Amino acid sequence: MDQYLIELIDRMNDRSDYPLPAGVSSSTTISWAALREAEKLDNITYIPQLIAFINAEKNTDRRKSGYFILGHIAENTNNREAMEFLISRIPKEKDKYLLSSILDQIAYLEKPAGTDLTVLIQAVKSNAWQIRQSAIKALARSAEKTAEATLLEVISNSKSEYDLIYANTALSTSGSAASLPALVKLLDHKKQDVTGTALSAILKLSDASYLDLFRAQLEQGKNKFTALYGVVKYGDEQVVPDLVRRVKQLVAKQRSIEAISTGGKTEIIVALEFLVQHVTGNPEIKKLYELLSGKKNGLLWDREKEWLQTFQHHFK
Repeated sequence: MDQYLIELIDRMNDRSDYPLPAGVSSSTTISWAALREAEKLDNITYIPQLIAFINAEKNTDRRKSGYFILGHIAENTNNREAMEFLISRIPKEKDKYLLSSILDQIAYLEKPAGTDLTVLIQAVKSNAWQIRQSAIKALARSAEKTAEATLLEVISNSKSEYDLIYANTALSTSGSAASLPALVKLLDHKKQDVTGTALSAILKLSDASYLDLFRAQLEQGKNKFTALYGVVKYGDEQVVPDLVRRVKQLVAKQRSIEAISTGGKTEIIVALEFLVQHVTGNPEIKKLYELLSGKKNGLLWDREKEWLQTFQHHFK
């Protein structure tokens, strides 16, 4: 095997700087730096070498490092051979923590039509929660309909909130419109993480016919930020009152947490980006701008104030 890979695996398993002195972060260690280095690899010539290494290596920790490197090369290059090899190793490993780690990596890999998901589906039935829940996650990004069917079975039969959360999340990339009725039912679940992941999956899989659902969730649901995205995605000028009302709710008092989307936007910014497109001839939107730039300005986060300053000319 390439000397670089041997040395990288050695560094990933280096514990010479442990135990750490008080106050010293693990991010300063040799192994941490090696793991971050491995995450960036995209050299496909390493794939056959790592496959041979994993097949021959007896030490579990070193084999785990090989899986880690291979999984990230597969993710960075969308390499099918590496992906299918990782799946093929599931029946061969017995340590539940190692299995969970491999399955967690498989979750990030695209699994195109024709991928044999049999061992992943079998792992979903495991009594060990570490394996079962990682296997549920591993069915994400799957084009095979067997993945969707298995995830829907989890939603229908499992009582575990974590099973449901992971199944919802996996369905957002492996599901279709056929999953929507089951996901909608979960919006009444008592756990917000379950309802939140269900609504996020609905947002990914739905079409404009679900606008009224998102409007209702924005008004009375538990996951208003996701609902807001649905209203913005499918709405037109008819939803302006919904968004104006939501912004006013947000500035009714000081917010304790600055909730930010993956795009770096708050709910107010997302709403305003939509409202500014409909400001012409709509006095309610102009009144909202006056409220935010005046009486309620002190209740805005800095990024919201900056947005208003940047786009103020659109409201005048």
